[in-house]
Amino acid sequence: MKQDERKVLGILAIVFGGIALALSWVPIINNVAFFFGIIALILGLIALLINRKNKKILSIIGTVLAVASIGIVLITQSAYSHAWNKATETVTKETKDSTPKKDTKTYNVGDTVTYDGVEYKVNKVDMNDGDEYQKPSDGQKYVVVNLTITNKSKSKIDYNPTYFAIDENGKQPDSTIVGPSSVDKMNSGSLESGASITGNLIGEAKPDSKLQLVYNGLTKDTDDAFKINLN
Repeated sequence: MKQDERKVLGILAIVFGGIALALSWVPIINNVAFFFGIIALILGLIALLINRKNKKILSIIGTVLAVASIGIVLITQSAYSHAWNKATETVTKETKDSTPKKDTKTYNVGDTVTYDGVEYKVNKVDMNDGDEYQKPSDGQKYVVVNLTITNKSKSKIDYNPTYFAIDENGKQPDSTIVGPSSVDKMNSGSLESGASITGNLIGEAKPDSKLQLVYNGLTKDTDDAFKINLN
């Protein structure tokens, strides 16, 4: 006849296994449940070993709870991970689909560029020597780009001269050029659907440089959305 079970380790295995099982369904927290389950499993196995010639009811219950909790943690984490990856892929796809693609065509002065529902047109380009108050750097001239922006989209849009850069031989300056006071410089603002604005963008460059107007957008991460040759 088998002797009574040594219960301490079996009871501890049940306690840790029960806690692990209760927490195993909760996202993130079930990481803790996994460790409780491991502890319960170790205690349960030791209890089974100690009671190999005794009754093992509590030891078996604790071990079963431990195995069940560990299994549930692995299954739920896999399910949560799959759901998270799917949600992330959906958001990424929607963001990518909603982001206008780069226009690889290079335009010229007088062309109308339609990008993300907005029309951009460089009307003319002047080289300016400045005035008595403002002079360009040595060997350079002010580049004055007269630009018209027309909102053809159905919603209000923002415009800002910092969305553009005057590219000189493949280089885009980071600093904003003030320019001569006699030139009406375009400011920032917003356009309702159907509205338009005309103003001047100002840069500095050497007269013999290859110049392009580059649209980079609000966050500067559109990878030169479109380019317009200025000379």
